[in-house]
Amino acid sequence: MSAPSIERINVNFPSPVLEDLRRLVPAKRRSEVIARATARELRRLKLAAQFEQAALHPIWQAETYPQLADDDAVDTTLAQLRAAGHLTVAPNPMAPPRRKGRRE
Repeated sequence: MSAPSIERINVNFPSPVLEDLRRLVPAKRRSEVIARATARELRRLKLAAQFEQAALHPIWQAETYPQLADDDAVDTTLAQLRAAGHLTVAPNPMAPPRRKGRRE
């Protein structure tokens, strides 16, 4: 995989932030720290925008799915699906493998 291209920009920082950056981060690591912090903040902003978009334009409407109206309705629906054999519990991939008991 090739390394991402790097571009140079000019950024203005408030004096106290820049003083802390200079005091806490060695000169040769500052760009890396700023880039990582910016990437982290951009991920947070993108996620917040997705939640806002989902609130404005929900994927589904609760009225269309009465079986998901509340906890009791969900429990009843799951019980019906399990009883009919349409829903089984998937094995936990993190669980250790089961061993057969020894017969003596």
